[in-house]
Amino acid sequence: MFACVQTLPAQSGRLLDRRRNALPALVRVDPPAGAPFFRLEVPVRRGRALPFAAMEQAAGRLRTRMLFPEGITPPPTPVARSAAQSQLEPGLRAFQPKRLPLLLCLRAAQHALRTAGVPARELRVTVVDTKGALSHAMELLVPLAGSLRVYTPDFSLYRAAAARLLHRYGATLILSDSAGCFAQSHVVVADDLRLFTGREQGLIFTPDTETSLQGCRVVRCHLPQLPEAYAKLCPAGIDPLLFASALYELCGVKEMERLRFGHYAFDGVSQSYTAQDLARILEKDIKNREALVRK
Repeated sequence: MFACVQTLPAQSGRLLDRRRNALPALVRVDPPAGAPFFRLEVPVRRGRALPFAAMEQAAGRLRTRMLFPEGITPPPTPVARSAAQSQLEPGLRAFQPKRLPLLLCLRAAQHALRTAGVPARELRVTVVDTKGALSHAMELLVPLAGSLRVYTPDFSLYRAAAARLLHRYGATLILSDSAGCFAQSHVVVADDLRLFTGREQGLIFTPDTETSLQGCRVVRCHLPQLPEAYAKLCPAGIDPLLFASALYELCGVKEMERLRFGHYAFDGVSQSYTAQDLARILEKDIKNREALVRK
């Protein structure tokens, strides 16, 4: 479960208004499938600061799994070493996705690989996954790459996945802890751009919005298209990807795995691209590399 902050206008003036002096309150919401989540409704009078202390009290145990509208930032809190410790530390904490954004990037890369008119045996694909978030999803890439590699600092996160792919498909999943292993890949799905040098040649699909990377073609994925039933439940100002991630990771709404991004952009380029555009770019890139090799 989690809680989304939703501010409500509290009227001022001489007329009696029930919400004028009301405290923040949790309202249960039941999605079509999965566990419930809550809206934390916060009455706010114009010009007044948000009552963060009252919000924390009303949120209870959900205070460590909060979604905030754009423009609202809770007071800073100490960095918790674990989820258990975060429950003991005071303060409101924003929910941080761990799996869904990277999984949707993998699915976007999967679509580009499948659509590009290039034999799979010629494709080199690397997953950069420092936390093991995609270890359950590597089957999506098996028929689409002649060389499939994972960069991870902890091989134990992917040993079971490597054994599974070998047993089921006879496919070899190469594990590496060398940051240079993805330099020549045609497609990279990465959770952390800080590992890159700027000399990587392929298309890099990433949910990392904090790190800028010059010299590479970094694909930024934007605005997943929520099913109508869930779009109606997403409070105003809440990022749709963040909302979908909370539904998937905290409420078990598996339907979020099938989301598709509305459009894509490359760093430093103002133009938006479609999934079909990415496939054509990938196809052209591979043919250009082949031409250089023949020379």
